Amino acid sequence: MTLAEKVRRAVDAAPAVDLHTHLFAPQFGALNLWGVDELLTYHYLVAETLRAEPSVTPEAFYARDKRAQADLVWEALFVKRSPLSEATAGVLTVLDAFGLESLREARAYFASRRAEDHLEDVLRLAGVSALTMTNDPGDPLERERWEAGAEPDPRFHAALRLDRLVGMDAGVGDLRAELDRWIVRIKPKYLAISLSEVAPPPQAVLDACRDHGLPFAMMVGVRRAVNPRLAAAGDGMSVVDLAPLERLAAANPDVRFLVTTLARENAHGLCVVARKFANVLPFGCWWFMNNPSLVEETTLLRLEMLGPTFVPQHSDARVLDQLLYKWRHARRAIARALTRRYEAMPVTPTDAQIERDAKDLTGGIAASWLS
Repeated sequence: MTLAEKVRRAVDAAPAVDLHTHLFAPQFGALNLWGVDELLTYHYLVAETLRAEPSVTPEAFYARDKRAQADLVWEALFVKRSPLSEATAGVLTVLDAFGLESLREARAYFASRRAEDHLEDVLRLAGVSALTMTNDPGDPLERERWEAGAEPDPRFHAALRLDRLVGMDAGVGDLRAELDRWIVRIKPKYLAISLSEVAPPPQAVLDACRDHGLPFAMMVGVRRAVNPRLAAAGDGMSVVDLAPLERLAAANPDVRFLVTTLARENAHGLCVVARKFANVLPFGCWWFMNNPSLVEETTLLRLEMLGPTFVPQHSDARVLDQLLYKWRHARRAIARALTRRYEAMPVTPTDAQIERDAKDLTGGIAASWLS
């Protein structure tokens, strides 16, 4: 067996801990998205469809019901054109995992499934042992579920999303009380926010992280609604200044920061920051970075600069079935990058070293930051 084959086998076998998703456990009812129509109407594919079919306006697309939207996406991207993009290839990877070939066949299959049974199959096939949700108490539907006493599947960890909470028209004291209330209720593994640029959070947030021993996650570089007609598919990205992150990490050495950036241009700078501050953990290849070529490039860069002390990927999945393709595709890219670093070593790694590194990168490091 070649070195590349050993690495690929070890990475494929290692259980993944998915540090950031938008998934919900079955206990959250309709918020738990799965099935082929949900896959096809994911916002990546919506944007691609509206680019491929300019005669269809965003308004006309969104006026259709979900099934009709999915029909249009399938026709535009899988019938009239080859599914070469990562988003379309991902749909095919999911269908292949279940032995499905056509849209009609896929709809019949998913219609026959129970949510709980499907969850077990997806987690098993994706090799995911645990994942972190994105939990926004400012969302009325989700808030209603939590207040009704929802207790998610133990493999689904909570993460408290702060985007709406920090925008509340209240003083720091009120914000801190709200944070404490939700931390007690949902028991999050970290607090999180998405930002257009690095900015210090309110002091109440840092104090809550410090007092509860929770990391603070920043997903940086998103520009909301650059094309508002596309709705959820209309967000863009920007390159950001990481100097404020250095100041934040230096001023708060007892707070752990999980950081991912949306622009390729920031990947190197984030590695430099992480080399200087051990309380900064680069994690994942987020959103527009979630392409195998960039996952491999970014993982190789991080291995060169940080060794195996980062989290190479999270899925950012919004539809349960996306775990299948996002982790299968990411594992290939991670294995290729890891093989290249082993090949640069003067001594060939042992099988035990390869297995250890694969387990650390796919799940061990993430689990240690969530504990």
